[in-house]
Amino acid sequence: MRILHLNVLYSPLERGGAERFVATLAQEQAKLGHDVGVVTLTPKPESPREENGVLVHRIGHANLFWFEDWPKHAAPVRYANKLLANWNPVILSRVRKVVESFQPDVVNSHCMIAFAFDSWKAAAERNIPIVHALHEFNLFCRNTNAFRNGRMCEGVCLACRITSPKRWLSRLTSGVVGVSRDVLQRHLDRGYFSHIPPERRSVIWSMPPIPIRERPPRSPDAPLTIGFIGRMVPEKGIELLIEAVAGLPPQGWQLLIAGKVYPPLDPAALRARTAGLPVEWLGVVPAADFYPQIDFLVVPAVWADPGPLVVHEAFANAVPVVGSRMGGIADLVDDGATGWHFEPGNAVALREILAERIREGRAKLPKEAAFAQFRAETTPKHVAERYVDVYRTVIEGSSSQRSLDVK
Repeated sequence: MRILHLNVLYSPLERGGAERFVATLAQEQAKLGHDVGVVTLTPKPESPREENGVLVHRIGHANLFWFEDWPKHAAPVRYANKLLANWNPVILSRVRKVVESFQPDVVNSHCMIAFAFDSWKAAAERNIPIVHALHEFNLFCRNTNAFRNGRMCEGVCLACRITSPKRWLSRLTSGVVGVSRDVLQRHLDRGYFSHIPPERRSVIWSMPPIPIRERPPRSPDAPLTIGFIGRMVPEKGIELLIEAVAGLPPQGWQLLIAGKVYPPLDPAALRARTAGLPVEWLGVVPAADFYPQIDFLVVPAVWADPGPLVVHEAFANAVPVVGSRMGGIADLVDDGATGWHFEPGNAVALREILAERIREGRAKLPKEAAFAQFRAETTPKHVAERYVDVYRTVIEGSSSQRSLDVK
């Protein structure tokens, strides 16, 4: 099978989990014997070259400015660039050339922020089926997270109406994959992909971005160690976690916080709130070094993170998760088996779970065997095979539809 992936960035340019996922997926599919290509944006166009079995086409961005330079420009220029980035005839032309030369059997699009959505036309006009993978909310939210004023957006705000034509363009797709049930359902609720029959709608979890390892032994006398890792922005819930631990008993636990604080949060103010508590601020540390230090991870998000990679990282290390009952967290964490859920935004509920974990101690945490099924479902090879199964389904469906059209 000839598979062409579309994603805004590709290794070595990385901004988040989607880029690492696409690179791993493409390389695994190449290992399975498929001919795999990638179309991605870069500051300047480059010649195609094979990398780890994948033919990578870096076509340049052709927008007013490179999207990572967003803070450098005034608001009118930003909005003009946003419009051009969504419907860019130059990008469409460049994608058409790649499609013509590569001749894929299927196109799999992923994160399309700053990548023209009308690029789907390059495949659709050649009757090549398109599978879109939902890693975020960029189809209906200009900020990609559908989060505003401290809560998830229930509808599409006036400022995001600029994204409305994407709903029409999404009709060009033949299949859709969500990295969680939640992200798929939120798109269906807003009228996206309703034309796709249920058998071509799938949920496929991502693969962990770090290697699977056994849980290291810990001294029974060591305090129960709670962990938080990631970008510290309001929607990630770090303030909620600090509020929760402030009411815990003074002994028997410690909290390790890893990551960088971003505006509008103030690092000094956050640290001041943990003064006198057994809390250590580690700064930015490698994930592989962080997880062996903790007994369980807290993911207190107040937004519906579609597929939080920190949960994948934790489970790869057999570390259970206490997480908000929303978004991909609710999908990934098996309540009572691989972790525990609490009501989003409820610091008291979170504190009660943490206090119970401290009372029961390390011996009552889930055993390593509890993570076996999750690990089996999220190996790179298994995820790559599941995507190939989706491709076969849409290719067969497209062939059947063309046969009906001919008749």
